[in-house]
Amino acid sequence: MDKSSEYRRIFRDVVRGRTDVTIGDSKYYIKHLSSLDQVDIDDIRNQYYKEALSRGVPTEADRLKDLQDQGMWTEKDQLEISRQNMFIEQLQKNKTQLVLKSQIDKQNKSIQEARKKIQLLEIRKKELVGINAESYADKRSNDYYIIKSFYKDELLENRLFPEEEEFNELYIDEVSEFVKSYNDTFLIFNELKIQETILQDFYYIYFPFSDDTVGFFGRPVVELTYNQLKLIVYTKIFKNIFENNKHIPEGIKKDPQALLDYGSISDEAKTKIKDKFGEDKHASTLFNATEEDFEYAGLQKPSEKAGVSLQEAAKKKGGTLNMEDLMELSGIRKK
Repeated sequence: MDKSSEYRRIFRDVVRGRTDVTIGDSKYYIKHLSSLDQVDIDDIRNQYYKEALSRGVPTEADRLKDLQDQGMWTEKDQLEISRQNMFIEQLQKNKTQLVLKSQIDKQNKSIQEARKKIQLLEIRKKELVGINAESYADKRSNDYYIIKSFYKDELLENRLFPEEEEFNELYIDEVSEFVKSYNDTFLIFNELKIQETILQDFYYIYFPFSDDTVGFFGRPVVELTYNQLKLIVYTKIFKNIFENNKHIPEGIKKDPQALLDYGSISDEAKTKIKDKFGEDKHASTLFNATEEDFEYAGLQKPSEKAGVSLQEAAKKKGGTLNMEDLMELSGIRKK
């Protein structure tokens, strides 16, 4: 399947609120869940959590305390997770004050590295904690997700497993098939895929209608699936970015993360970079910028004259360069 077809299929399934799957020789329909469905699932999770406690299964907090007493998971480990999360939060804030793409890319790399550290710590923590009341409740409620999601008909009126007992009677390999089908389906509807769908050429005609959610889906907002909500929210975000930024580089128009970064740059930062020559008499920072940075900042690429030593040019002008001198020297003109 080519990329265009893949994104059109994602859009179709999000709008319909279901995905058709085949398991063995049978065709089934997976319902996309909504926040209303989530309430039922949360209730089921609470039931399983209480059941685990009644059986003497320790909570995650109890297991962590035991691990700390044994020196296997320390407060320092937990603080490191918090520290990395705060670091990411600060980097995200800092990005709004940057305008050169090379600088933003460095921030994103640091964010990815911090997230990787958190992921490794969380994996180690989970392995050490082992089975606990929360993980048991999560596992059983995940099974309930499947029960709640599979239907026999396109109208999603007849569940494949009307009662939980029917699901529990399945053989392990049968359960695995349904779990794999469910997981494979919803990997397709991750946040990035929905963002990429919105940025496809075929989808642009829908941008003007995103302000009328009921008209867009034909249903009130409270009845929308999670996927539909993500679609409409990100449509509005990207629509706003395109409307408020007239010189978006072509290379990022279909890159969700780059586009979100571009849209989050503060007006103050944009003004600062465009006034750089007026504020910085040597403009050394801007002269180190890449070609991509200049396009990102909405400036023309410097001509070969930009290689002339600023110090030498300044001497010829009596020691200082004004804005017009710098513009002439660099060959840069504002768009």
